[in-house]
Amino acid sequence: MTPFGPGIIRILGFPLLALVSLAFALSTTGPKLLVVLDPSINKEDYSIFFDDLKGRDFALDFRSANDPHLSLFNYGERAYDHVILTLPPTQKALGPNLLAKPLLEFMTNGGNVLVLLNPNEHALGSVREFARELDIHLPFRDTKLVDHFHFDTVASPILHDRLILDPATSLVEPSILQVATSKKIMYSGSAFALGNNHLLFPILRASDTAYVYDPAEELLASDSPFVSGTQAYLVAGIQARNNARAVVVASSSMLSNDAINAADSANRELAAGITKWTFQESGVIKLASVTHKLANTAEENPQIYRVKQNITYEAEISEWSGNKWVPFAADDVQLEFTMLDPYYRLILTPVGANGDSELYATTFQAPDQHGMFTFHLNYKRTGLSYVEDKRTVTLRHFGHNEFLRSFEIPNAYPYITSVVVVIVAWVLFTVLWVFSGPEKVPEKKTQ
Repeated sequence: MTPFGPGIIRILGFPLLALVSLAFALSTTGPKLLVVLDPSINKEDYSIFFDDLKGRDFALDFRSANDPHLSLFNYGERAYDHVILTLPPTQKALGPNLLAKPLLEFMTNGGNVLVLLNPNEHALGSVREFARELDIHLPFRDTKLVDHFHFDTVASPILHDRLILDPATSLVEPSILQVATSKKIMYSGSAFALGNNHLLFPILRASDTAYVYDPAEELLASDSPFVSGTQAYLVAGIQARNNARAVVVASSSMLSNDAINAADSANRELAAGITKWTFQESGVIKLASVTHKLANTAEENPQIYRVKQNITYEAEISEWSGNKWVPFAADDVQLEFTMLDPYYRLILTPVGANGDSELYATTFQAPDQHGMFTFHLNYKRTGLSYVEDKRTVTLRHFGHNEFLRSFEIPNAYPYITSVVVVIVAWVLFTVLWVFSGPEKVPEKKTQ
């Protein structure tokens, strides 16, 4: 019998359980995963995909889109860390808690979203609106992606809509997805187009000879396809400024058991790479510490520097390896020392590992301009978490007792010499003037 009673155990049990599950999760944002799955969809058709997620310590919660108790938030906080949204083929709309606005709010609060489009159905209005907010333009109803040169001759000998993609040419971001080039990607479905959102980037695209068309308007397909060639994208991702991630997959069949179990299929590695990046198991870096100080001194992060002083800037960056933080290696980390505009843009040199982080440092001389300056570290690379840090300091001018004396400035030697020469000449002239008068003429004596 505890002195706190059973009530306190019930109150503290769930938070403690959440902390324990978070400690063993491979994702840096948490293990709670909501899977919006229509009852008409057979989970066994995607059992390998879901089992792999469970094997990575995710707590899957399968819910229907029309569940009246489904909510992404609980008392203003995220109820889940990640969401997998599959399009229900038997419904005309998703529930009110899965509209574009709640999904965007979920990302604003740091949640991650994976959208799996149904290859045989029209995208619902809420999903289409959510994709439009990401600047992803989804295809029309009943459209298909075909390729008359790269298709499965057994499964689709006539329609050519079951494609075999080469990872060497179809993968746009190998930093996110790493698939053996000896394997092939099995695909069946449509494709979408991307806008000009600079936070959006393609992950997987179609081949040069593929195009999207509507079978009902087959004669017009070659004249005006919805999208064609390498502009037809099958997987695209976006990372918001708060590092929340969203990925849209044009066809959920790419993650099915049939596609994974196909001969020489790379779809299982593809599914693992997509989910690891989306749920922040890979491509995650963080800024462990930042310090700035006068060169060869111990005091860190002073608020005031003087012009022309030598300043040392140090930053430690770590990368999530899947189960622990390790040093992050890169050769393109930059520092900007700015006042409205950058005065300096410097490369931070890797110094060495410091525990679970890599130390980057540089030393530079402060400009001859007093004012408010900012140390700005802004490291943004596709596929990696954004790292940004700003530290504002004051740069003052020389004090009255800090200016160099004239005898310490070599360029002043001619002027100092001229002054000394004038003084010596004046002294000599005065001495000569005083001590060298006219000679006295002896007076003649008169009788």
